[in-house]
Amino acid sequence: MLAGVPKMAGEMEDESTIPPPANPIALKINMAILGFYFDWFARKYLPAFKPVVTSSYRDAEKNASVGGASNSAHLHGLAYDFVLQNQDGSAVEKARAKSIFQNYVAPNWHGYALWEETPAGVWHIHVNLSRKVSEYAGIMGVAAIGTIGFAIINSVTKGSKA
Repeated sequence: MLAGVPKMAGEMEDESTIPPPANPIALKINMAILGFYFDWFARKYLPAFKPVVTSSYRDAEKNASVGGASNSAHLHGLAYDFVLQNQDGSAVEKARAKSIFQNYVAPNWHGYALWEETPAGVWHIHVNLSRKVSEYAGIMGVAAIGTIGFAIINSVTKGSKA
C-alpha cells in the first residue's frame, strides 16, 4: 500500500475490532513508526509551518478522561492530534489551517486524517496510521537502514580528528 496512492481522509477500512497492542515493545514500534512518518510528512507537505502535537499515545484511562473514542488509534500509539503554528511560533488562523488541512493533509496523509473542531471553534487536526502495522514494513525498513547507517557513520567519524 505504501508504494501506491495514499488513502484519502475517511477511506480507511474499519479497524475498530483490532485491540491495542498488549506488548509494550509493539506499542513502542507503533509510536516510532508514527513519529518517523509524521516528521517526514511535515517536512514534505507542511514546510512553512511548525506542527505542534497536542495529543499522541493515550492509555485507556487518559483516553476516557479526554472523551476519546473507545477504539481510538491513540490507544495503539498510531495517532496524533496537532495544531499548526507559523515558523515564528504564532498561531495559524483557523480558516487558513482548515484550507491547509483540505489541500495538503487530507489528500496526502497515508491513513486517516480528520479536521476536528469544538462548538467553541477550537480546532486540531487528527491523523492516524492503519492498525495493520505490517503495511508499514517499508517505513520500518527505511528507518532501520537509516539508523544503522547513522550509527556506522557516527562510530567512524568519532575516531577521526579534524
